[in-house]
Amino acid sequence: MAHRSASFTSSPRAAARWVLASSSWASGPSGICRQPHRVRPLALVARPQPERLALMAEHEKGGSLIWSWRHLERPVQILVFLLIALSAVMLYHQSEYLVVHLFNVFLLFVFAAIIALLLTPVIDVMERLAIFKGRRVFAVLLVYVVIIGIIAVLIVLVTPALIFQAKQLPALESRALAFVRYLQDTIDSTGIPLKLSLPTGTGAISTAVLGSVLGILTGTLGTLISILLVIVISIYLLVEGRMLIASMRKLFAGREEVYDFILVAVGTTIGQYARGQLAMSLLMGTYTGVAMTLIGVPYAVVLGILTFFLEFLPLIGAPVGMGLAVIIALVFKGPFVGLLALLVAVGGHAIEAYIVGPRVTGSVTRIHPLVAMAALLVGAELGGILGALFGVPVAALLNVFLGALYRSRRGEDTPLSASPSGEVHAEALPRLSEEISEAAAEGPIEDKPVPHTAGEG
Repeated sequence: MAHRSASFTSSPRAAARWVLASSSWASGPSGICRQPHRVRPLALVARPQPERLALMAEHEKGGSLIWSWRHLERPVQILVFLLIALSAVMLYHQSEYLVVHLFNVFLLFVFAAIIALLLTPVIDVMERLAIFKGRRVFAVLLVYVVIIGIIAVLIVLVTPALIFQAKQLPALESRALAFVRYLQDTIDSTGIPLKLSLPTGTGAISTAVLGSVLGILTGTLGTLISILLVIVISIYLLVEGRMLIASMRKLFAGREEVYDFILVAVGTTIGQYARGQLAMSLLMGTYTGVAMTLIGVPYAVVLGILTFFLEFLPLIGAPVGMGLAVIIALVFKGPFVGLLALLVAVGGHAIEAYIVGPRVTGSVTRIHPLVAMAALLVGAELGGILGALFGVPVAALLNVFLGALYRSRRGEDTPLSASPSGEVHAEALPRLSEEISEAAAEGPIEDKPVPHTAGEG
Protein backbone atom coordinates (compact mmCIF):
# COMPACT_ATOMS: atom_id res chain seq x y z
CA MET A 1 0.00 0.00 0.00
CA ALA A 2 2.82 2.37 0.79
CA HIS A 3 4.52 1.32 -2.42
CA ARG A 4 1.38 2.12 -4.43
CA SER A 5 1.07 5.53 -2.86
CA ALA A 6 4.67 6.29 -3.57
CA SER A 7 4.35 5.25 -7.20
CA PHE A 8 1.15 7.35 -7.50
CA THR A 9 2.78 10.47 -6.26
CA SER A 10 5.98 9.90 -8.21
CA SER A 11 4.54 8.94 -11.60
CA PRO A 12 1.44 10.74 -12.94
CA ARG A 13 1.09 8.19 -15.78
CA ALA A 14 1.04 5.30 -13.33
CA ALA A 15 -1.52 7.13 -11.22
CA ALA A 16 -3.74 7.58 -14.24
CA ARG A 17 -3.57 3.83 -15.09
CA TRP A 18 -4.41 2.96 -11.47
CA VAL A 19 -7.44 5.23 -11.41
CA LEU A 20 -8.77 3.82 -14.71
CA ALA A 21 -8.28 0.27 -13.49
CA SER A 22 -9.87 0.74 -10.11
CA SER A 23 -12.79 2.89 -11.20
CA SER A 24 -14.33 0.61 -13.85
CA TRP A 25 -16.36 -1.40 -11.39
CA ALA A 26 -16.93 -1.23 -7.68
CA SER A 27 -17.19 -4.51 -5.87
CA GLY A 28 -19.16 -4.91 -2.73
CA PRO A 29 -18.22 -6.91 0.30
CA SER A 30 -19.36 -10.12 -1.42
CA GLY A 31 -17.29 -9.54 -4.50
CA ILE A 32 -20.30 -8.83 -6.76
CA CYS A 33 -20.10 -5.88 -9.13
CA ARG A 34 -22.81 -3.51 -7.95
CA GLN A 35 -22.65 -0.17 -9.82
CA PRO A 36 -20.32 1.39 -12.34
CA HIS A 37 -18.63 4.57 -11.27
CA ARG A 38 -18.25 7.61 -13.51
CA VAL A 39 -14.84 7.75 -15.02
CA ARG A 40 -13.06 10.82 -13.84
CA PRO A 41 -11.45 13.04 -16.44
CA LEU A 42 -7.91 12.07 -17.16
CA ALA A 43 -6.73 15.64 -17.12
CA LEU A 44 -8.08 16.03 -13.63
CA VAL A 45 -6.75 12.91 -12.04
CA ALA A 46 -3.43 13.19 -13.78
CA ARG A 47 -2.60 16.46 -12.08
CA PRO A 48 -0.08 16.50 -9.28
CA GLN A 49 -1.38 15.90 -5.82
CA PRO A 50 -1.04 19.51 -4.40
CA GLU A 51 -2.91 21.10 -7.33
CA ARG A 52 -5.67 18.49 -7.12
CA LEU A 53 -6.10 19.00 -3.41
CA ALA A 54 -6.28 22.80 -3.84
CA LEU A 55 -8.94 22.44 -6.56
CA MET A 56 -11.01 20.13 -4.38
CA ALA A 57 -10.70 22.52 -1.45
CA GLU A 58 -11.85 25.42 -3.62
CA HIS A 59 -14.79 23.39 -4.92
CA GLU A 60 -15.81 22.46 -1.39
CA LYS A 61 -15.49 26.11 -0.32
CA GLY A 62 -17.75 27.28 -3.17
CA GLY A 63 -20.29 24.66 -2.32
CA SER A 64 -20.28 25.70 1.31
CA LEU A 65 -20.78 29.34 0.32
CA ILE A 66 -23.75 28.44 -1.90
CA TRP A 67 -25.19 26.36 0.92
CA SER A 68 -24.68 29.22 3.39
CA TRP A 69 -26.26 31.81 1.05
CA ARG A 70 -29.28 29.62 0.45
CA HIS A 71 -29.81 29.32 4.17
CA LEU A 72 -29.20 33.06 4.73
CA GLU A 73 -31.20 34.28 1.72
CA ARG A 74 -34.51 34.58 3.56
CA PRO A 75 -33.13 36.45 6.62
CA VAL A 76 -31.18 38.79 4.37
CA GLN A 77 -34.31 39.57 2.35
CA ILE A 78 -36.22 40.29 5.54
CA LEU A 79 -33.41 42.54 6.75
CA VAL A 80 -33.37 44.45 3.45
CA PHE A 81 -37.13 44.94 3.56
CA LEU A 82 -36.90 46.16 7.15
CA LEU A 83 -34.18 48.64 6.19
CA ILE A 84 -36.31 49.95 3.31
CA ALA A 85 -39.33 50.32 5.59
CA LEU A 86 -37.21 52.06 8.23
CA SER A 87 -35.83 54.46 5.61
CA ALA A 88 -39.35 55.23 4.39
CA VAL A 89 -40.52 55.93 7.95
CA MET A 90 -37.53 58.19 8.63
CA LEU A 91 -38.08 60.00 5.33
CA TYR A 92 -41.74 60.50 6.22
CA HIS A 93 -40.85 61.96 9.62
CA GLN A 94 -38.20 64.19 8.07
CA SER A 95 -40.43 65.27 5.18
CA GLU A 96 -42.10 67.98 7.24
CA TYR A 97 -38.69 69.37 8.17
CA LEU A 98 -37.58 69.34 4.54
CA VAL A 99 -40.83 70.85 3.26
CA VAL A 100 -40.76 73.65 5.84
CA HIS A 101 -37.19 74.64 5.04
CA LEU A 102 -37.68 74.40 1.29
CA PHE A 103 -40.84 76.46 1.62
CA ASN A 104 -38.92 79.11 3.56
CA VAL A 105 -36.39 79.32 0.73
CA PHE A 106 -39.24 79.52 -1.77
CA LEU A 107 -40.78 82.38 0.22
CA LEU A 108 -37.56 84.37 -0.07
CA PHE A 109 -37.82 84.21 -3.86
CA VAL A 110 -41.55 85.02 -3.74
CA PHE A 111 -41.03 88.17 -1.68
CA ALA A 112 -38.05 89.14 -3.83
CA ALA A 113 -40.19 88.71 -6.96
CA ILE A 114 -42.97 90.84 -5.44
CA ILE A 115 -40.48 93.61 -4.61
CA ALA A 116 -39.11 93.40 -8.14
CA LEU A 117 -42.64 93.69 -9.56
CA LEU A 118 -43.28 96.73 -7.37
CA LEU A 119 -40.09 98.52 -8.42
CA THR A 120 -39.94 97.53 -12.10
CA PRO A 121 -42.10 100.47 -13.32
CA VAL A 122 -39.93 102.92 -11.37
CA ILE A 123 -36.72 101.43 -12.78
CA ASP A 124 -38.13 101.49 -16.31
CA VAL A 125 -38.98 105.19 -16.00
CA MET A 126 -35.53 105.98 -14.62
CA GLU A 127 -33.86 104.00 -17.40
CA ARG A 128 -35.45 106.26 -20.00
CA LEU A 129 -33.48 109.19 -18.58
CA ALA A 130 -30.22 110.00 -20.29
CA ILE A 131 -28.16 109.59 -17.13
CA PHE A 132 -29.38 106.01 -16.53
CA LYS A 133 -29.72 104.83 -20.14
CA GLY A 134 -27.80 101.58 -20.39
CA ARG A 135 -27.04 101.75 -16.66
CA ARG A 136 -29.93 99.81 -15.13
CA VAL A 137 -27.75 98.55 -12.29
CA PHE A 138 -27.05 102.08 -11.08
CA ALA A 139 -30.76 102.94 -11.23
CA VAL A 140 -31.61 99.87 -9.13
CA LEU A 141 -28.94 100.66 -6.54
CA LEU A 142 -30.05 104.29 -6.29
CA VAL A 143 -33.66 103.26 -5.71
CA TYR A 144 -32.63 100.90 -2.92
CA VAL A 145 -30.45 103.53 -1.28
CA VAL A 146 -33.38 105.96 -1.27
CA ILE A 147 -35.78 103.35 0.14
CA ILE A 148 -33.38 102.31 2.90
CA GLY A 149 -32.79 105.97 3.77
CA ILE A 150 -36.52 106.64 4.06
CA ILE A 151 -36.99 103.61 6.31
CA ALA A 152 -34.07 104.71 8.51
CA VAL A 153 -35.52 108.22 8.88
CA LEU A 154 -38.92 106.80 9.83
CA ILE A 155 -37.32 104.55 12.45
CA VAL A 156 -35.46 107.51 13.94
CA LEU A 157 -38.65 109.56 14.08
CA VAL A 158 -40.88 106.84 15.48
CA THR A 159 -38.54 105.28 18.05
CA PRO A 160 -38.72 108.14 20.64
CA ALA A 161 -42.52 108.06 20.56
CA LEU A 162 -42.50 104.30 21.06
CA ILE A 163 -40.11 104.59 24.02
CA PHE A 164 -42.22 107.32 25.60
CA GLN A 165 -45.41 105.31 25.25
CA ALA A 166 -43.71 102.18 26.60
CA LYS A 167 -42.82 104.08 29.79
CA GLN A 168 -46.52 104.79 30.36
CA LEU A 169 -47.42 101.12 30.79
CA PRO A 170 -47.53 101.12 34.65
CA ALA A 171 -49.77 104.21 34.75
CA LEU A 172 -52.07 102.86 32.08
CA GLU A 173 -52.45 99.54 33.87
CA SER A 174 -54.20 101.16 36.85
CA ARG A 175 -56.63 102.88 34.49
CA ALA A 176 -57.35 99.60 32.78
CA LEU A 177 -58.08 97.92 36.11
CA ALA A 178 -60.43 100.73 37.11
CA PHE A 179 -62.28 100.43 33.81
CA VAL A 180 -62.62 96.66 34.24
CA ARG A 181 -64.05 97.14 37.74
CA TYR A 182 -66.55 99.66 36.36
CA LEU A 183 -67.63 97.20 33.67
CA GLN A 184 -67.89 94.40 36.24
CA ASP A 185 -70.14 96.50 38.48
CA THR A 186 -72.34 97.34 35.50
CA ILE A 187 -72.60 93.67 34.51
CA ASP A 188 -73.39 92.61 38.08
CA SER A 189 -76.18 95.19 38.31
CA THR A 190 -77.85 93.65 35.26
CA GLY A 191 -77.71 90.15 36.72
CA ILE A 192 -75.57 88.67 33.94
CA PRO A 193 -73.30 85.86 35.31
CA LEU A 194 -70.08 87.11 33.75
CA LYS A 195 -66.77 87.73 35.48
CA LEU A 196 -64.10 89.95 33.96
CA SER A 197 -60.46 89.77 34.97
CA LEU A 198 -57.21 91.50 34.12
CA PRO A 199 -53.68 90.56 35.22
CA THR A 200 -52.78 92.67 38.25
CA GLY A 201 -49.37 94.15 39.02
CA THR A 202 -46.85 95.55 36.66
CA GLY A 203 -44.85 92.35 36.99
CA ALA A 204 -47.16 90.44 34.65
CA ILE A 205 -47.02 93.13 31.99
CA SER A 206 -43.27 93.56 32.40
CA THR A 207 -42.75 89.81 32.11
CA ALA A 208 -44.86 89.65 28.95
CA VAL A 209 -43.07 92.61 27.42
CA LEU A 210 -39.65 91.21 28.37
CA GLY A 211 -40.55 87.84 26.86
CA SER A 212 -41.63 89.52 23.64
CA VAL A 213 -38.43 91.55 23.51
CA LEU A 214 -36.29 88.46 24.07
CA GLY A 215 -38.19 86.60 21.38
CA ILE A 216 -37.69 89.47 18.97
CA LEU A 217 -33.98 89.69 19.76
CA THR A 218 -33.60 85.94 19.30
CA GLY A 219 -35.07 86.06 15.82
CA THR A 220 -33.47 89.35 14.82
CA LEU A 221 -30.35 87.81 13.28
CA GLY A 222 -32.32 85.35 11.18
CA THR A 223 -34.73 88.08 10.12
CA LEU A 224 -31.89 90.38 9.07
CA ILE A 225 -30.27 87.60 7.04
CA SER A 226 -33.60 86.85 5.32
CA ILE A 227 -34.14 90.55 4.54
CA LEU A 228 -30.63 90.80 3.11
CA LEU A 229 -31.20 87.73 0.93
CA VAL A 230 -34.52 89.12 -0.32
CA ILE A 231 -32.83 92.42 -1.24
CA VAL A 232 -30.00 90.67 -3.10
CA ILE A 233 -32.38 88.36 -4.99
CA SER A 234 -34.68 91.25 -5.90
CA ILE A 235 -31.70 93.25 -7.23
CA TYR A 236 -30.76 90.35 -9.50
CA LEU A 237 -34.37 90.05 -10.68
CA LEU A 238 -34.59 93.78 -11.39
CA VAL A 239 -31.35 93.77 -13.38
CA GLU A 240 -31.53 90.43 -15.20
CA GLY A 241 -35.15 89.35 -14.76
CA ARG A 242 -36.17 89.93 -18.37
CA MET A 243 -33.18 87.97 -19.70
CA LEU A 244 -34.04 85.12 -17.34
CA ILE A 245 -37.64 85.10 -18.56
CA ALA A 246 -36.51 85.10 -22.20
CA SER A 247 -34.15 82.19 -21.54
CA MET A 248 -36.87 80.16 -19.83
CA ARG A 249 -39.20 80.82 -22.76
CA LYS A 250 -36.96 78.67 -24.96
CA LEU A 251 -37.86 75.66 -22.82
CA PHE A 252 -41.50 75.87 -24.00
CA ALA A 253 -40.97 75.44 -27.72
CA GLY A 254 -44.35 75.27 -29.44
CA ARG A 255 -46.16 76.49 -26.31
CA GLU A 256 -44.91 80.05 -26.24
CA GLU A 257 -48.44 81.51 -26.18
CA VAL A 258 -49.36 79.56 -23.05
CA TYR A 259 -46.09 80.59 -21.39
CA ASP A 260 -46.64 84.24 -22.29
CA PHE A 261 -50.23 84.18 -21.02
CA ILE A 262 -49.29 82.61 -17.68
CA LEU A 263 -46.39 85.01 -17.24
CA VAL A 264 -48.47 88.07 -18.06
CA ALA A 265 -51.37 86.89 -15.87
CA VAL A 266 -49.15 86.24 -12.84
CA GLY A 267 -47.02 89.36 -13.27
CA THR A 268 -49.92 91.71 -13.92
CA THR A 269 -52.22 90.37 -11.21
CA ILE A 270 -49.63 90.01 -8.45
CA GLY A 271 -47.80 93.22 -9.34
CA GLN A 272 -50.85 95.47 -9.46
CA TYR A 273 -52.37 93.81 -6.39
CA ALA A 274 -49.15 94.31 -4.38
CA ARG A 275 -48.88 97.95 -5.46
CA GLY A 276 -52.52 98.55 -4.56
CA GLN A 277 -52.18 96.91 -1.14
CA LEU A 278 -49.01 98.87 -0.39
CA ALA A 279 -50.76 102.13 -1.27
CA MET A 280 -53.77 101.20 0.86
CA SER A 281 -51.53 100.24 3.80
CA LEU A 282 -49.65 103.52 3.66
CA LEU A 283 -52.91 105.47 3.42
CA MET A 284 -54.74 103.71 6.25
CA GLY A 285 -51.71 103.52 8.55
CA THR A 286 -51.03 107.23 8.17
CA TYR A 287 -54.73 108.04 8.57
CA THR A 288 -55.02 106.00 11.77
CA GLY A 289 -51.85 107.37 13.36
CA VAL A 290 -52.58 111.02 12.57
CA ALA A 291 -56.31 110.90 13.39
CA MET A 292 -55.81 109.07 16.70
CA THR A 293 -53.06 111.50 17.67
CA LEU A 294 -55.33 114.49 16.98
CA ILE A 295 -58.13 113.20 19.20
CA GLY A 296 -55.71 112.21 21.99
CA VAL A 297 -55.77 108.41 21.84
CA PRO A 298 -52.78 106.77 23.58
CA TYR A 299 -50.39 104.67 21.51
CA ALA A 300 -51.48 106.41 18.32
CA VAL A 301 -48.12 105.80 16.63
CA VAL A 302 -48.20 102.11 17.52
CA LEU A 303 -51.78 101.87 16.28
CA GLY A 304 -50.81 103.51 12.98
CA ILE A 305 -47.93 101.07 12.44
CA LEU A 306 -50.15 98.15 13.41
CA THR A 307 -52.86 99.27 10.97
CA PHE A 308 -50.23 99.57 8.21
CA PHE A 309 -49.29 95.90 8.56
CA LEU A 310 -52.84 94.67 9.18
CA GLU A 311 -54.04 96.38 6.00
CA PHE A 312 -52.17 93.73 3.99
CA LEU A 313 -54.86 91.31 5.17
CA PRO A 314 -57.82 92.27 2.95
CA LEU A 315 -61.27 92.97 4.38
CA ILE A 316 -60.36 92.42 8.04
CA GLY A 317 -56.99 94.14 8.53
CA ALA A 318 -58.03 97.78 8.79
CA PRO A 319 -61.21 97.11 10.86
CA VAL A 320 -59.16 95.11 13.38
CA GLY A 321 -56.56 97.87 13.72
CA MET A 322 -59.17 100.59 14.11
CA GLY A 323 -61.18 98.46 16.51
CA LEU A 324 -58.13 98.25 18.76
CA ALA A 325 -57.83 102.03 18.58
CA VAL A 326 -61.46 102.43 19.68
CA ILE A 327 -60.99 100.02 22.61
CA ILE A 328 -57.84 101.79 23.79
CA ALA A 329 -59.54 105.18 23.53
CA LEU A 330 -62.57 103.91 25.45
CA VAL A 331 -60.47 102.33 28.20
CA PHE A 332 -57.93 105.09 28.77
CA LYS A 333 -59.74 108.27 27.71
CA GLY A 334 -63.36 107.63 28.49
CA PRO A 335 -66.59 107.37 26.48
CA PHE A 336 -66.30 110.72 24.70
CA VAL A 337 -62.87 110.05 23.18
CA GLY A 338 -63.97 106.48 22.51
CA LEU A 339 -66.94 107.80 20.53
CA LEU A 340 -64.65 110.11 18.56
CA ALA A 341 -62.32 107.18 17.82
CA LEU A 342 -65.32 105.15 16.66
CA LEU A 343 -66.36 107.93 14.25
CA VAL A 344 -62.79 108.16 12.94
CA ALA A 345 -62.66 104.38 12.46
CA VAL A 346 -66.01 104.23 10.65
CA GLY A 347 -65.01 107.14 8.41
CA GLY A 348 -61.69 105.50 7.56
CA HIS A 349 -63.35 102.19 6.76
CA ALA A 350 -65.90 103.95 4.52
CA ILE A 351 -63.11 105.73 2.63
CA GLU A 352 -61.24 102.47 2.19
CA ALA A 353 -64.17 100.27 1.20
CA TYR A 354 -66.20 102.60 -1.01
CA ILE A 355 -63.87 105.26 -2.40
CA VAL A 356 -60.21 104.25 -2.52
CA GLY A 357 -60.40 100.46 -2.44
CA PRO A 358 -62.48 99.89 -5.60
CA ARG A 359 -60.21 102.21 -7.58
CA VAL A 360 -56.94 100.81 -6.29
CA THR A 361 -57.46 97.05 -5.97
CA GLY A 362 -60.96 96.43 -7.28
CA SER A 363 -59.90 96.40 -10.93
CA VAL A 364 -57.16 93.87 -10.17
CA THR A 365 -58.98 91.13 -8.26
CA ARG A 366 -62.54 91.56 -9.59
CA ILE A 367 -63.80 88.77 -7.36
CA HIS A 368 -66.88 88.80 -5.17
CA PRO A 369 -66.32 89.90 -1.55
CA LEU A 370 -67.64 86.55 -0.32
CA VAL A 371 -65.10 84.74 -2.52
CA ALA A 372 -62.37 87.00 -1.15
CA MET A 373 -63.48 86.27 2.40
CA ALA A 374 -63.52 82.52 1.70
CA ALA A 375 -60.03 82.72 0.17
CA LEU A 376 -58.82 84.66 3.19
CA LEU A 377 -60.24 82.11 5.65
CA VAL A 378 -58.99 79.10 3.70
CA GLY A 379 -55.53 80.63 3.41
CA ALA A 380 -55.45 81.44 7.12
CA GLU A 381 -56.54 77.91 7.99
CA LEU A 382 -53.91 76.29 5.77
CA GLY A 383 -50.99 78.66 6.16
CA GLY A 384 -51.65 81.02 9.06
CA ILE A 385 -50.72 84.66 8.49
CA LEU A 386 -48.88 83.91 5.24
CA GLY A 387 -51.86 81.96 3.97
CA ALA A 388 -54.18 84.86 4.76
CA LEU A 389 -51.73 87.23 3.09
CA PHE A 390 -51.64 85.27 -0.18
CA GLY A 391 -55.19 83.92 -0.15
CA VAL A 392 -56.85 86.74 -2.12
CA PRO A 393 -54.17 87.10 -4.85
CA VAL A 394 -54.15 83.33 -5.36
CA ALA A 395 -57.95 83.42 -5.72
CA ALA A 396 -57.58 86.26 -8.23
CA LEU A 397 -55.10 84.18 -10.26
CA LEU A 398 -57.41 81.16 -10.19
CA ASN A 399 -60.20 83.43 -11.41
CA VAL A 400 -58.05 84.46 -14.39
CA PHE A 401 -56.92 80.93 -15.28
CA LEU A 402 -60.41 79.45 -14.96
CA GLY A 403 -61.78 82.29 -17.09
CA ALA A 404 -59.21 81.55 -19.80
CA LEU A 405 -60.00 77.83 -19.61
CA TYR A 406 -63.74 78.49 -19.86
CA ARG A 407 -63.19 80.75 -22.86
CA SER A 408 -61.01 78.17 -24.61
CA ARG A 409 -63.57 75.40 -23.93
CA ARG A 410 -66.15 77.51 -25.73
CA GLY A 411 -63.90 77.55 -28.77
CA GLU A 412 -62.69 81.13 -28.36
CA ASP A 413 -59.18 82.47 -28.21
CA THR A 414 -57.72 84.23 -25.18
CA PRO A 415 -56.12 87.35 -26.65
CA LEU A 416 -54.54 89.92 -24.38
CA SER A 417 -55.67 93.45 -25.14
CA ALA A 418 -52.57 95.60 -24.85
CA SER A 419 -52.44 99.36 -24.72
CA PRO A 420 -50.74 101.36 -27.52
CA SER A 421 -47.55 101.40 -25.44
CA GLY A 422 -47.52 97.61 -25.34
CA GLU A 423 -48.49 97.29 -21.68
CA VAL A 424 -51.07 94.75 -20.58
CA HIS A 425 -53.49 95.87 -17.89
CA ALA A 426 -55.44 93.70 -15.49
CA GLU A 427 -58.71 94.62 -17.22
CA ALA A 428 -57.55 92.70 -20.31
CA LEU A 429 -57.33 89.39 -18.48
CA PRO A 430 -60.32 87.02 -18.60
CA ARG A 431 -62.33 86.35 -15.44
CA LEU A 432 -64.46 83.26 -14.85
CA SER A 433 -67.56 85.06 -13.55
CA GLU A 434 -67.42 87.64 -16.33
CA GLU A 435 -66.98 84.96 -19.00
CA ILE A 436 -70.00 83.06 -17.68
CA SER A 437 -72.09 86.25 -17.58
CA GLU A 438 -71.08 87.19 -21.13
CA ALA A 439 -71.85 83.67 -22.37
CA ALA A 440 -75.29 83.77 -20.74
CA ALA A 441 -75.99 87.20 -22.25
CA GLU A 442 -74.95 86.08 -25.73
CA GLY A 443 -77.21 83.03 -25.62
CA PRO A 444 -76.52 79.70 -27.32
CA ILE A 445 -73.89 79.79 -30.04
CA GLU A 446 -75.85 77.55 -32.43
CA ASP A 447 -79.63 77.08 -32.74
CA LYS A 448 -79.49 73.34 -32.35
CA PRO A 449 -81.63 71.27 -29.99
CA VAL A 450 -80.09 69.94 -26.84
CA PRO A 451 -79.24 66.22 -27.28
CA HIS A 452 -81.74 64.93 -24.70
CA THR A 453 -84.57 66.90 -26.39
CA ALA A 454 -83.64 66.06 -29.97
CA GLY A 455 -86.64 63.79 -30.48
CA GLU A 456 -89.20 66.25 -29.23
CA GLY A 457 -91.24 68.04 -31.87
